[in-house]
Amino acid sequence: MVDKCANPTCSATFHRLGEGRLFIKEIDAGAGDGRARSREIRYCWLCDSCRRTMTVITERGKEVKVAPLPPSAPAARAAW
Repeated sequence: MVDKCANPTCSATFHRLGEGRLFIKEIDAGAGDGRARSREIRYCWLCDSCRRTMTVITERGKEVKVAPLPPSAPAARAAW
């Protein structure tokens, strides 16, 4: 469940879907010991303020992190 902004330095709390941007990320949840890998869904939310300058990314298929939007992405900022 999403309860606050995914930006660790932001304290905005989630109230409804019409505010900010919700990200749905699929990550590897397997132990990496040769057994079949399982997938896990992670939900992350960025508040209205943070979504203008940040995005949520998946690193190495396992870790969900907040990262700055690339400087060349002004259209992406305006679209959301």
